[in-house]
Amino acid sequence: MNSTKDNLKERVLKLLDVEIDFVSNRSFNSPDFELETLKGLNFPKSAASNFSMQDKQSQNLSPHLARLCEAEVLSVDEERALFRRMNFLKFKANSLRSQLDPDFPDLEKINAIDLAMHESENIRNYIFRSNMRLVVSIIKKCVTPYITFEDLLSDGIWTLMKAVDKFDYDRGFRFSTYAYRAISNYAYRKIADRKKETTRFTQAPHDRVLEETRDSKRSMMGEQPWEEISSVLTKTIDKLDQREQFIVQGRFALGNFRSIKTFQKLADELGISKERVRQLEQRAVAKLRSMVEDAKYDMLRELAGF
Repeated sequence: MNSTKDNLKERVLKLLDVEIDFVSNRSFNSPDFELETLKGLNFPKSAASNFSMQDKQSQNLSPHLARLCEAEVLSVDEERALFRRMNFLKFKANSLRSQLDPDFPDLEKINAIDLAMHESENIRNYIFRSNMRLVVSIIKKCVTPYITFEDLLSDGIWTLMKAVDKFDYDRGFRFSTYAYRAISNYAYRKIADRKKETTRFTQAPHDRVLEETRDSKRSMMGEQPWEEISSVLTKTIDKLDQREQFIVQGRFALGNFRSIKTFQKLADELGISKERVRQLEQRAVAKLRSMVEDAKYDMLRELAGF
């Protein structure tokens, strides 16, 4: 007997320790609202998904992601009904939880809370799957040389889950509108941060572009020859495109780079393959070699290791 009571007490303490987050609505307190809202908790049967095999192949999605994108798109009425049910179930669970007393556990209330939370989680997952295609469509448009599809996908999924929890169905607009803004804004912020990080060396004054190399090489030669080399490399590297500049800076530990970066590290930061970084480095080096040779700066060739 004591063991059963101890188990119930433990369940109560766990329930009291969990935060139940929901979007409240004044209609939740209406006497008839629960009966109307919770009758028939079967999920809606929308029209079959039109996400064809050709769509999956054209978007190059993994099998798991493609399966998630096969979920049916919700109608306005279905969407509203699901959000209403999900949030009311959480509201109901939260109300029952406030009546719990660990010293006098009520099995009926405990089970009612568990059931309400389980049903609300099922609805949440259903809404999430029904909007996964939206995430894919947004981030496919946001991929840049600075950030990969995979990077944005994980953030897009996380943002969608947060949007499901925060959406107020009673405001009169579609969830897709709310989620689109949330996912897009988060993606754009991440892209901007990555671009700023990747291109930070272009914002440095020219007298800092070769700061690290200058410190290590100046003792090996006179002040005047080094300043001449620094000036020429600064001018020539500006003739490369942004990615080539970034790769050369990283590979030769120039500018804000304090150590030589591997091909893989640069590939991760640029959102491209390691082999592509290698190709871009070869192209950039060839361009610099041509510039140096044309100017007949043998000392620069020695410095850069050409």
